[in-house]
Amino acid sequence: MGNAFSNLVFKNGALYQGQVSSSRMLANIKDGKVYKGSSSTSSNILFTVKSGKVFKGNSTTSSNCCYTINDGKVYQGGYVSSSKQVLTVKNGQIYKGSQATSSNLLGSIDGAERLATEYVVGLLCAINFLAP
Repeated sequence: MGNAFSNLVFKNGALYQGQVSSSRMLANIKDGKVYKGSSSTSSNILFTVKSGKVFKGNSTTSSNCCYTINDGKVYQGGYVSSSKQVLTVKNGQIYKGSQATSSNLLGSIDGAERLATEYVVGLLCAINFLAP
């Protein structure tokens, strides 16, 4: 299987389409927030990352919790449940479901290998790979 994210590059806190250029910036991370494009204004906040959770928008209330991350495992919603696991992130690789096997490998985002799983999930939400 090819890399589903082969055209994405993460560098200096931002996610780019294809190449590092301000005109190709899809999202950026600053102070626990994932912003749309190159702007870091409050009106461009897509997701907030806090305490192993990804929240839609700027609010960290339980009703805005999209994903919970625990030990590289990504669960839909505000709590850990094996039936809610959608992804596994391990060693910079992104896998569908709960098994980190070659048949479940979706790929990786170039440059995001050391990025915390919560931020990887926030970026995947920002590019609509994961639905919030």
